[in-house]
Amino acid sequence: MEQTLTQPYKHYFWKRFVLFFTPLMVVGILSEPMIIQNPFEQLEDYGEFVLFLGIYILVLGGWAAFMTSMMWRIRQYKLKQ
Repeated sequence: MEQTLTQPYKHYFWKRFVLFFTPLMVVGILSEPMIIQNPFEQLEDYGEFVLFLGIYILVLGGWAAFMTSMMWRIRQYKLKQ
């Protein structure tokens, strides 16, 4: 019985995670001047770009995962009532 509950959640999560993560990432990148206006003149600029991009992927991925999980829980709560 556990597998029947886990499988739909995984499908639901990965299907909607991409739908949340992609727009969040686009808006996050477009609004960050450290990523958009980086001159790439020195080696430090490349490291700065990778650092900011990594932080954005980690934080926005966490937000997208949180929102997707909350939507799943709300959906399950409504189905049980």
